[in-house]
Amino acid sequence: MKQITKDLLSGDSAKAQLKLTEQQLAETEKIVEKKDSVISIMKVKEENYNSIITAQTEKYSILESHTKQVESDFKKLKVKHKFTSILSYGVMATLTFFLITK
Repeated sequence: MKQITKDLLSGDSAKAQLKLTEQQLAETEKIVEKKDSVISIMKVKEENYNSIITAQTEKYSILESHTKQVESDFKKLKVKHKFTSILSYGVMATLTFFLITK
């Protein structure tokens, strides 16, 4: 009779421990699921950030190219303006010379 009582008590104890273990397992699975969700969200954010960085890099590359082109055009215009100014002053000096000498 004592052995039966011990077996029943140990069986009840094992059932209680099994129930507790199952609860802990369920809670652990919920935690893992939440962490997996956070990880997947972070991966999506990382992909978005990488695409933003790529787009910004392309944008700055294009802007740099346009800036170099504008600087080149500006230098050409400065040279053209100097040439035009020198030519204009030369023409004015020549006309003034002819007007004075007439």
